[in-house]
Amino acid sequence: MPENNFGYEEMLKITTPFSPSDENLDLLAEYMARNVTQVNSKVPAGYTYLGQFIDHDIALDSEVKKLPWETISLTDVRNLRTPFLDLETLYGDTPANPNELIRKNFLEDGSSSLLKLGLTIGEEVAVKFQNDLPRFENSPTANIVDERNDENLAVAQTQVALMKFHNTVAAHVIGGNDTTERFEKAREITTHHYQWMILHDFLPKIIKKDVLTAVLKENKFYRPHLNNVFMPLEFSVAAYRTGHSMVRDSYKWNRIFNDDVNAIFKASLANLSLFTGNRGLGGFSHGRKHLPSDWLINWNHFFAIEDSSNQENFNFAKKVDTTISSSLGFLGNNISYEREHSLPAKDLFRTRALGLASGQVVSAKISGQQSLKPDQISGLLPENLKNVFAENTPLWFYLLAEAEINENGEILGEIGSRIVAETFVGLLKIDKFSILNNEFTPDKDLTNEQGIFGMPEMLKFVAKHNKGFLNPVGD
Repeated sequence: MPENNFGYEEMLKITTPFSPSDENLDLLAEYMARNVTQVNSKVPAGYTYLGQFIDHDIALDSEVKKLPWETISLTDVRNLRTPFLDLETLYGDTPANPNELIRKNFLEDGSSSLLKLGLTIGEEVAVKFQNDLPRFENSPTANIVDERNDENLAVAQTQVALMKFHNTVAAHVIGGNDTTERFEKAREITTHHYQWMILHDFLPKIIKKDVLTAVLKENKFYRPHLNNVFMPLEFSVAAYRTGHSMVRDSYKWNRIFNDDVNAIFKASLANLSLFTGNRGLGGFSHGRKHLPSDWLINWNHFFAIEDSSNQENFNFAKKVDTTISSSLGFLGNNISYEREHSLPAKDLFRTRALGLASGQVVSAKISGQQSLKPDQISGLLPENLKNVFAENTPLWFYLLAEAEINENGEILGEIGSRIVAETFVGLLKIDKFSILNNEFTPDKDLTNEQGIFGMPEMLKFVAKHNKGFLNPVGD
């Protein structure tokens, strides 16, 4: 078996860590979560959580539960996921290493080709739907590969959508007898469309298209080999974590849960985390074993389906900038800064704990120059940190600043885009089962009239064969 590690020496070959003080990192983390108006980007909010699902599919840090202000030795850090875009978190194994016993754990009872889904229960919405993650008998805990996919309801529903896509492909694209062969074919079709969606729908929403085009022609920096498919720390600890800035404090979830200040049931980020198996489906005192139908997502509010982006209730992701929603800055409903309850603190301290270089050093290595001037960075810092971080900046903050200053917060800048593109394309190029190593175009039955396949087209295809899927709760 090849080793799946995290590392930095093989990608940019930079071994000069940036080590700011605890005090200064605390001050920066607290400042990033200050109360500011959340500005909409042009990116539908659903891509925030599709990005989180993708992250869980390719990376699981073996030291993830270790607080980053403690000592973390890079030699101890392993990637517990196979870092290919192969939907390991759906299927429980990989095409290169199939495991029939594991796989059967995720199949519908009595089926050879359909993934097992969970049934919701009626509360205010009396109808039951097969629109939940599968859960263990008499338990709110999800029976899935990666428990992180039940940490918030948005990523949980994203996994449900992909599972239903597999089942719909098996039943309506392949058809025929319910056999293991039908499962394998459905898996191949689902995985290849998922990879296509990442390359042609997801990545163009978050990075510069010209950078992606250039990397598809040539990877200059990230060229892993099969006996060490390492996950670049510049990607996993910094560039891809810029997605944390896209998270909103609340959403227009469905007709029952929304972000109205006067709403009885507010679709806050805290509630979307509470309404999961990891939090006992609303708290163990409720004794729920199934997801209530009331909590099901209205997909029309999160992806541009039938021009739904023009609707009043549509959710856009927050702009990528150097501010973080208060829900992430003060985790657990804390009202004042505490390092242990601050996601920006965990991100900033982790870049130091794992020995990442400053943003300026990484930028110079990739482009031959710094993409930001000190006075530009200084303008995003509080007075007491201008002389601390303007010329030497934590990489994560630097990439957020680059997006904010150079791209108006709509996408990542040149350096952030290059790191993300190099990683995704590099993983696809080395995977012999991927669409970059096999002739593939999306199935015409799954694309729109222009031949486009992305997350909206996937959801519409599922809805075509699953009544009420897009908006189970109704208007």
